Amino acid sequence: MIEKKLSIEEIKAKIKVVCICKGIKQGRICEAIQNGADTIEKVNKQTGSGDGGCKATRCGPVIKKLLENNGKIILEPYETKVDDDDLDF
Repeated sequence: MIEKKLSIEEIKAKIKVVCICKGIKQGRICEAIQNGADTIEKVNKQTGSGDGGCKATRCGPVIKKLLENNGKIILEPYETKVDDDDLDF
């Protein structure tokens, strides 16, 4: 089996955190989608995302976009919203 080499952009995107509360990266979310998770709820169940303090208000929109993209890594910039109220210092 021949493995495709990832570009620097693909590597950076794969390790970008989607679920800030749980530290779950885009690569893990994409793997869940590629393995059959076809709803936000199924992705959350397989990865543990959406179960943190914000209850998917921040990662939910990104997961939705990844589902629409069939689990392919998103290379263009995106933001996961962070409110000051969500930070525990």
